[in-house]
Amino acid sequence: MAEANEDPKTLALAAGGSLAGGVAAELRVPLRELREGLAVVVEILDHHLNGHGGPMPYPYEETKALRERIAQAYLTGRKVARLNSDLGDAINSYGKSAEVVDVNKLVEVATNLTRHRISAGTELFIDFGKVPPARVVPGEVVLLLARLVTIAADSAHDVPGAAISVKTRCEEGTGGDEIAIYVADSGKGLPAEVAAASTLGRDVATNSCGSFEGTSELGAGSVFELRIPAER
Repeated sequence: MAEANEDPKTLALAAGGSLAGGVAAELRVPLRELREGLAVVVEILDHHLNGHGGPMPYPYEETKALRERIAQAYLTGRKVARLNSDLGDAINSYGKSAEVVDVNKLVEVATNLTRHRISAGTELFIDFGKVPPARVVPGEVVLLLARLVTIAADSAHDVPGAAISVKTRCEEGTGGDEIAIYVADSGKGLPAEVAAASTLGRDVATNSCGSFEGTSELGAGSVFELRIPAER
């Protein structure tokens, strides 16, 4: 049972995360069935278009157009299913035991989850360096990075020529190799949001025996740096 003095916002976020995780789990099966059903229809139409399925139910050009529309729906369904799976995995692994993982994969997942927040006029540059594995709680890192990219997207929104940069590097630290994850934007800057996110960033960094820094200036965008020790 929650303590009476717990922050209502914290409780709301926890409840929202739990709900999102449950919804993601419930959607896995119907999304898979939808994707597989569309794939079967595309296969049947391909069979007809290639002349192996007997008389076509529609004229050739109409059947071909129908096939393309269903194929596009299949690709969209596959994308939604992947995003749903990634979101569910991130939420359900939050707060659990650390694992040795591919950090670039976590960054990719976080970026994919937040692409819808990036406006059409904002350029996104992703630069994955060759980095070793790290021992982290995957969900914590994914949700933190998703939050950082969201802030960068909001900062860059409606700023002509603004861009977002996401990159990873393996760099030498005081205790050995470290994986550095950088998220930056050249937008209007959101100091208050960056300050709030930095609290979460420091918590995640502490759990990973790493470090976190987040800075932002009005008119100068924001810069985040998460450093995690490489798995030895």
